[in-house]
Amino acid sequence: MEKIKILMVGNDQSVKGGITSVIQQLLAYDWNSIGVEMSFLPTYIEDSSIKKIIFFAHAYKNIKKAIRTDKPDVVHIHMSYKGSFYRKYLIHKLCKKYDVPDVIHLHGSEFQKWYNESNSRTKKKIRNLLAESSAFIVLGDKWNKAVKEIEPATRTVVVSNAVHIPDYTTNWNGDTFQILFLGVLIKRKGVADLIQAISLLKKEGWLNNIKFIIAGSGSEEESLKQQASELKVEPWIEFAGWTDGKAKERYLKESQALVLPSYNEGLPIAVLEAISYGLPVIATAVGDMAAAVREGENGFLIKPGDVSALADKIKKITEDKGRYTQMSAKSKEIALTEFSDSKYFEKIYNCYREATHKKAFKMS
Repeated sequence: MEKIKILMVGNDQSVKGGITSVIQQLLAYDWNSIGVEMSFLPTYIEDSSIKKIIFFAHAYKNIKKAIRTDKPDVVHIHMSYKGSFYRKYLIHKLCKKYDVPDVIHLHGSEFQKWYNESNSRTKKKIRNLLAESSAFIVLGDKWNKAVKEIEPATRTVVVSNAVHIPDYTTNWNGDTFQILFLGVLIKRKGVADLIQAISLLKKEGWLNNIKFIIAGSGSEEESLKQQASELKVEPWIEFAGWTDGKAKERYLKESQALVLPSYNEGLPIAVLEAISYGLPVIATAVGDMAAAVREGENGFLIKPGDVSALADKIKKITEDKGRYTQMSAKSKEIALTEFSDSKYFEKIYNCYREATHKKAFKMS
C-alpha cells in the first residue's frame, strides 16, 4: 500500500500549552505502521516579536520547499487565533497555490470571540479559510456549532482531544488531599479566582489537610504569588512551575482532584489527563467541558468567576470519601469509554484519507 505523506505544522515543542501537548501526542504515534509518513515543521516559538517573525519567515520558506519538492499528500495545520491565524492563513494559501489539501486543527478557545471582534477584512479572511480548507477539525459539538455559524460551508470534523489511559488510578488520601491545577498562568485560566476561593476556605477553617499544586508558568505567575502572599494562603499552595513529562505524571499520581476555573476553553488536555488517572474535576461550564466533566458524577461545573461556588465544590469533593470514590471511578470510566487515544488516531487518519480522496477525485 502506498503511504500517505503528511506534513504537519504548528508550535515548536518548546512552547508551553495544550497545543504543544497535542502535537507531541501526534508525533509520538507510530504512523508508519498504518501507512502514513509523518514529518513536522515548527512555525512558532515563544520569544521576542522580532525573533518570532524571523522564525516564521524561515518556517514559511521551509514549508514552501517541502510542498514543492517532497510533495505531501496533506498538510495538517494546527491553528489558534490572532497571530496564529495570520501565520496559518499564509500557509493555507500556499497549499491552495500548489493544490495540496490542508486539514486545519482548531485549538483556540477564544476563536469565536476574536472573530466577532475582528474588522470586516479579517472576518472575510477567516470565512475564506474555513470554506476552503479540506477539513476543519474542532474539539467538540459546541465548537462545531460555533464554526458553522461563522461559515456554514466549513467541512468540520469533530475530533475531541484524547489521552493514553494509564494503568494507575488515584486513591483517597486521608492525610493530605492534594488538588492540582495544570496549565498556563494567564488571566483567562482563572487561577486568581482559585486563590480567592482558597482564602475563603481558610476563613472557614477548611484547609487543615488540603494542599494545592499550581503547576504552570506564564505572565500572571508573579501577580498570583503576590496575591497568595497578601491573602496569607501561601502555606497551602505550591507554585510548581511548568511541568511536563515525568514531573506531570508524578503530580497526577499524587493528586486527588483537578481544578480548572477557566473563562474560556475548548476541551483541555489537562482535564482528560486528570480523568484518565481517575481524578474528579472541578471546572467551569465553558466550551465542551461538560463532555468530560459530568455534574455531580465525576466532578462539578460552575460559572466562570463564581468564587463562592468554587470554594463550595472544593468542600464537597474533599468531605466525603464515599462520594469521592464514586466520582473517581466515574472519571476513569469516562476516560476509558470516550477519550482513549486509540479512536482518536483513527479519526485523524480518516481525515487524511478523506482529504487525499477528495484530491484524487478532483484531479481525475
